[in-house]
Amino acid sequence: MVDNIAATAHIALTEEDRQRLITEFDPIIASLAVTADDQLPVTVNPLPVTNKLRADVVANELSNEQALSAAPEAQDGQFMVPAILDGE
Repeated sequence: MVDNIAATAHIALTEEDRQRLITEFDPIIASLAVTADDQLPVTVNPLPVTNKLRADVVANELSNEQALSAAPEAQDGQFMVPAILDGE
């Protein structure tokens, strides 16, 4: 599990870090396993839940040029932002 989390977060772990995290994660995983018990009662919301929706009305629409006017960088009518994924 530690290796999967480190890979997802793009974190390189030393063997020492890996072993320390394994010992720290074991109690957490054990406590979460209790919630997988089929004998536990289902938790429900005691209050009724309803969505409060409004009509989707277009108002004060900006042109593409107006929207991009304050952008630090734009290209081909789109906002340019730094890449956050490594080609994924």
